[in-house]
Amino acid sequence: MSVEQDKRLREALRNLQPPPPAADARERVRAAVAAAAADAAAERVASTPATAERRRAERRGTFAVFARQRRIVFGLAALAAIALVAGVLLVGLPGGRGPEPVRASQILQRALRALSSGRTLAAEVTIKVPKSAGWTPQNRYDVDHYRIRLRADGSYRLTRRGPSAVGWSPIKGSPPPVDVVFDARRGVLSTYSPGQGLVERIGYPPGPPDRWAGIIWADFVAAAHALQVSGAVPPKAAVYEGRPAWILTCSLFSGPSQPTISSAPVFEITVDQATSFPVCFRMVQEGQLQAELRYSSLRLNAPLPDRAFELKVPAGARVTRIQRGFRRSAISQIAKFPGYTVLVPASVPRGFSLIQAAATPRAVTANRLVRGRKVVALQYARGFDSLTVTTRTVTDPSSTAKYDPFEPDQSWAALVAWPATISGGAFRGVTAQVVVAPETTTPHLWAVKDGVLLTVAGSASAEELLAVAASLGPASR
Repeated sequence: MSVEQDKRLREALRNLQPPPPAADARERVRAAVAAAAADAAAERVASTPATAERRRAERRGTFAVFARQRRIVFGLAALAAIALVAGVLLVGLPGGRGPEPVRASQILQRALRALSSGRTLAAEVTIKVPKSAGWTPQNRYDVDHYRIRLRADGSYRLTRRGPSAVGWSPIKGSPPPVDVVFDARRGVLSTYSPGQGLVERIGYPPGPPDRWAGIIWADFVAAAHALQVSGAVPPKAAVYEGRPAWILTCSLFSGPSQPTISSAPVFEITVDQATSFPVCFRMVQEGQLQAELRYSSLRLNAPLPDRAFELKVPAGARVTRIQRGFRRSAISQIAKFPGYTVLVPASVPRGFSLIQAAATPRAVTANRLVRGRKVVALQYARGFDSLTVTTRTVTDPSSTAKYDPFEPDQSWAALVAWPATISGGAFRGVTAQVVVAPETTTPHLWAVKDGVLLTVAGSASAEELLAVAASLGPASR
């Protein structure tokens, strides 16, 4: 089957409507739930105080992972019940009372469309994390407040309001800046803090893995695509900042295999009903809030003058300029550079268009794991969405293929990555590692062939990432 035929088949499958539930669907749901409840009750009776204490100990700290000893809270009957309940609630039951429930998939699609059609954004941002370092819930938090302005080309300005308690910085290892401006067109990241003065990073990477994913939407996009893959629980109506909203919840992962994790986190996405825009992202573990990102006073697609992105520093402030090495140029020019592998996708997700290409003799990925030479980065945009395709020569291909060049936490990366074969293009037949899961930097894949590392990352599903990789071909000189 050709790539085009495969693409048309996928489109046809997406458009298929699910069959109506059977007449006895409601009874089967009740029976399955009752069986699951009985199983859970039996397990609670069989538990001993020592067992309970051991499980509590396993859940302290970060995720307790059991790759080989599967600890499943519900049995197969419970999983079947959950899947059936979700399916019935998403499509509705004939003869049920009230309006047909809104589908989680509909809300996700609307939210993703809102991001992909945005032009400008201005909002107040609040970042909230627990104050305690260990697993000791105290309901005390560190909170930072920012003002953000964003353009569809990826340019943004983030201004901190008040002192920093969280300590977030766009540059790992650097002190929290007061003001951050990224000029995506020129590739210049400017930061200001009283201690360091003005620091301009020139030739900044267009996108991941050479810099962290966009500071705004990476968590939401990753969680949203993971929800689409694994299925979300029915949405819950809520009120956010006095406006009607939906809350979507996910604690599953993407891919054909689900990792067994004790005390897995729950990810909550709040979507404004009127604008379909995601306004809050929360991660909760065993009832304890682990991270929260909130947007308020949101203004979409209002004019943003150039002065909104001007970084003003006090007179006499120290100025430091750092060359990051990425040179913006036309693809045809980069293709003439000796030894550079320039692969261009013939197919990208609908609505994306190429906005820039850049190259550098050498670069280190943001997680500091991969040192590459003759790096080429192509960046595509669709509203606030971005998609970055990179190639680079690596000296240790076998080791590079094993480790995720995006994720800072390799233990987490090993859990959520899954293999898939690239079906066409320059990397045809190569096994890629695909990651589309909550708490990732961004949906992405990576693969190695003939000493060249390929990465594709951005606002895309696993199928779309693989389709981009399967369409890669040499650039014309």
